[in-house]
Amino acid sequence: MWRVVKQLMPSPTSSVDRHGETFTDPSWAQRNTYVAKLSGSSDQVWEYTTEASATSKMNELSGSDSSGRKYKVILV
Repeated sequence: MWRVVKQLMPSPTSSVDRHGETFTDPSWAQRNTYVAKLSGSSDQVWEYTTEASATSKMNELSGSDSSGRKYKVILV
C-alpha cells in the first residue's frame, strides 16, 4: 500500500531575523516531519495500491497547495 503524506509545517522560502535581515532556514530546521492526517482533523488519507497512482495524487496535491507544503509518497 502506498500513502501520500504531507509536510506538517510548510517551509518558508526565507525568514527574517531580529535585525530585519532575510535568511533561509538552516539545515537543522528543514521541517522534515510528514503526516497523513492530524488527529481530530477531517483530512482525507490518500492510499493506493500502486506507487504510480500515489505519485499522481501527490503531484495533484502539490500543484494545488498554495502554502508551499511539500508532499511525498511512502510505502506502508
